[in-house]
Amino acid sequence: MKTIIIDSSSLILLSKCGLLHILTESFRIIIPGAVFCEVVNKDTLEKYSNTKVILNLVSEKRIKVVNIDKRINKLPLSLGKGELEALLLSKKITNSMLLTDDGKAIKACKYMKLPFIISPKIVVELYRLGKINFTKAKSSIEKLRIIGRYSPDIIAEAILRLEEIKYAKTNNSKG
Repeated sequence: MKTIIIDSSSLILLSKCGLLHILTESFRIIIPGAVFCEVVNKDTLEKYSNTKVILNLVSEKRIKVVNIDKRINKLPLSLGKGELEALLLSKKITNSMLLTDDGKAIKACKYMKLPFIISPKIVVELYRLGKINFTKAKSSIEKLRIIGRYSPDIIAEAILRLEEIKYAKTNNSKG
């Protein structure tokens, strides 16, 4: 099972789309301790219902929280604490992929040649794997368009990819 390490913004976005449960069924999910502290705390638990979803998934051990020693791998990057720990964890765990929507973290992944994926592409992958239907996938991409900070090109590419997969599935089932 593929391991995905998630930073704060991506964790929140996928929770708001109602996809975290499905993601934990399809992949091994790990978040750094700093991400957990950023996302799940007294203030967020009182204000945001999706925080309780994340806390429940951690309690059920469907999302693993890993604390890392940041002194071992100081990186000369100006990233938030959660993004930095997620990047370090991604570097440390072989065969893992970082799920991030943070521009600086994406640039760091490219520079360090670390595999990464963004939330719209995770939605497409869940649809490709048959974990969600087309309607759920498309509505999730639309929600990400509204609540995320994606360029119109990224959203258009995700919707186009959904349509291509739908077309392929439809034509393969006819044969």
